[in-house]
Amino acid sequence: MSGRGRLRGAAAAGLAVLALLIWGLPFPAYETATLLPVETVQLARTEDGRVLLRTEAGDGVGADWSAAVRELRANAPGTVLLDTAEQLVLCTDEPELLQEAAESGDLRPAVQLRYADALRGTDGLAELLHAHESDWTLAEVLARLRRGLMAAQ
Repeated sequence: MSGRGRLRGAAAAGLAVLALLIWGLPFPAYETATLLPVETVQLARTEDGRVLLRTEAGDGVGADWSAAVRELRANAPGTVLLDTAEQLVLCTDEPELLQEAAESGDLRPAVQLRYADALRGTDGLAELLHAHESDWTLAEVLARLRRGLMAAQ
């Protein structure tokens, strides 16, 4: 490639970067005053078999994880950010539900996993859980579930 060809390539790349800066990068735009970062997500099953999520931003109930998240976001007074959660409290003994939550992409793989026998109030819960670090992250438990599920097949 000649020096001119390299120069044209560099100029084209520079124009592409400039266009991205002028018209914006493909990131979602948020009104910061309406952001609702979540610290703790509690996951349970209702008596009628629906999935219930409880967070500091409110509750969501649905037929599955995705439906419960949609309801939570629809009813919240702002933009719910589940990927800021540091704790997932599982209040049901259902590996399939845990796997659904983990594979949704809504939660960070590094979220600490907890187990509880029942839902709790959200006031002070995050602080209490921070004082006692979990031995498991969502990614670690999901890896173990996949190995167990693969071995059973």
